[in-house]
Amino acid sequence: MRHPQFEPSKMSAIIPEAFFPSLGIETTAVAGVKALRVGTGPTLLLLHGGTGSWTHWVRNIEPLARHFSVVVPDLPGMGESLDVPADADLDGYGSYLEAAVHGGLVRAGAPFAVAGFSWGGVMAAWLAARLPRQVFAASLLAPGGFPPGAWHRPPLRPVPTGSSDDDADAIHRANLGMMMISDPARIDPLAVAMQRRNHSMTRFKSRFLGYRDTLGPSLARVRCPVLAILPERDPLPQPDTAARAEYLRRMAPQIECRIVPDAGHWVAYEAPGPVNRLLVEFTGRHAPVRTR
Repeated sequence: MRHPQFEPSKMSAIIPEAFFPSLGIETTAVAGVKALRVGTGPTLLLLHGGTGSWTHWVRNIEPLARHFSVVVPDLPGMGESLDVPADADLDGYGSYLEAAVHGGLVRAGAPFAVAGFSWGGVMAAWLAARLPRQVFAASLLAPGGFPPGAWHRPPLRPVPTGSSDDDADAIHRANLGMMMISDPARIDPLAVAMQRRNHSMTRFKSRFLGYRDTLGPSLARVRCPVLAILPERDPLPQPDTAARAEYLRRMAPQIECRIVPDAGHWVAYEAPGPVNRLLVEFTGRHAPVRTR
């Protein structure tokens, strides 16, 4: 799909209406969690990555909304959602998301699927373990939360205070290239603009939990079907993506692992076509059959 051309300095233009003018997206806030809602069908909750917002799913919302009732929150401490304590542990952080789910982020008591990217993958597994009667399928896209030693940490550069727009853009572009997008040609002005916006709005540093063994314990308790979408050129797994898939299969024998070639960590943005097809097929296959 084509999106408007954004200049990196015009972060105020990054609003749902600019991307999806004909979709009739609903904006809601539940228990301090702001979210977008669009589409009809089984509910699919999309959880973005660390230092992110709903924009991590900008190339997925419209295709997925053709099949599902898509709910896309800004996670606590990020985007336009509520602040949370900087030292929150996994359960403490998750309690804010769970409160929003119970408060009406999804229809009360109704089954839903969840898909999470990176830090969102940690939270997707946590939510699936926490709500086994509601979550009917969980998809993890380049998830975080692996044991120490299983991560490579790219030397990301901070943006110095007082940097010009051009300098800030250059640093964000370089950081995207080191961690998020494998092909420099795919780091377009929109990606840079969204990264700048998300970085400026992030208050909770999820990496302090995302770089710990926070995924495996949740996965061991998950009983619903699980899909792992693993980008082949993700720079974070150590020693490689295949080893990550092997670990996931040990923790969750029911998991399906799919490796997406020629894509980096932000796989939903760099390879939206394969990702959308995988999510539609997997979530649709496991969606409960509605009876009259």
